[in-house]
Amino acid sequence: MADWLAKLSAARYVIYSTVAHAALFGLFLVQFSGPMVTQEHEEPPEVINALAIDEDTALEPMRERQRAAEEAQRQAEREAEAEAQRQREEEEQRQREEEERQRQEEERQRQQEAEEQAQREAEAERQRQEAEEQRRAEEEARREAEEEERRRQEAEEERRRQEAEEERRRQEEEERRRQEEEAERQRQAEEEERRRQEEEEARRRAEEEAQREREEELQRQAREEQLARRAERETTRLQRVWQQEVESAWSRPPGTDEGLVTDVRVRLRPNGEVVSTEVARSSGSSSFDRSAENAIRRASPLTVPDDEEVFQRAGLEHFVFRFNPDG
Repeated sequence: MADWLAKLSAARYVIYSTVAHAALFGLFLVQFSGPMVTQEHEEPPEVINALAIDEDTALEPMRERQRAAEEAQRQAEREAEAEAQRQREEEEQRQREEEERQRQEEERQRQQEAEEQAQREAEAERQRQEAEEQRRAEEEARREAEEEERRRQEAEEERRRQEAEEERRRQEEEERRRQEEEAERQRQAEEEERRRQEEEEARRRAEEEAQREREEELQRQAREEQLARRAERETTRLQRVWQQEVESAWSRPPGTDEGLVTDVRVRLRPNGEVVSTEVARSSGSSSFDRSAENAIRRASPLTVPDDEEVFQRAGLEHFVFRFNPDG
């Protein structure tokens, strides 16, 4: 930069000097090229008239030439300044381009270093993963070997335990057979008497048991008949009650005809809570069927017998309810 400014100052000095010398030389040429005074003798009146010429008029061309020279010098200075400005701008552009080139070179080097660093890191990561995989493989092999040894030891211990257990059972079995044989000899003497007494007692108990079973069967049949009658009455009654409860919770869907009937399979809990509903036989109108199911669920809990045995006997856990609101 300092060399460039020195060159620029020298060029400016040369230009200014050249322009100034050219202007002065032109001025001298103009002065010496003016009209020459002749040496011819003229009449005295004419000489007097020439001396009377206005001084300003005689000096005007010289002033004009001087102004032209000064303007030429100023123009030369402006051109020199413009040239210097152009050279400065070119130098600045060159410096900017050089800086951009250096920046790009630095960026390229940075990217190259980053890529090399990434490659080094990737290689290090690969080696780390390989080492980790090898470590895991070795650890797995060691674990499997230890597991295999543990299973072998357990199998050996189990074999010895089973052998000891088998020996213990064999000895116990021998002792048991000996004791049984001894006891058998003792029982044989008592068995006949006990058998006789037991047979007598068995005949008596059998007669009593047969009589008790006959009485219980009669009572059971009576209870079953009574329960069946109660269940039948409750089922008939509850059908009417449920019809009223469901109809109270039911709204006729718009656009459905009267006289529709649908059978709905209902699951109940003993407390009357409706567990589920399912159309067993459709009325032909899906909206009517859905309204019936919704009404049954809204009417939950339904009225049920107070006696859960009657509830079970009537099979009310699963039953088919015929919904006939117009019947």
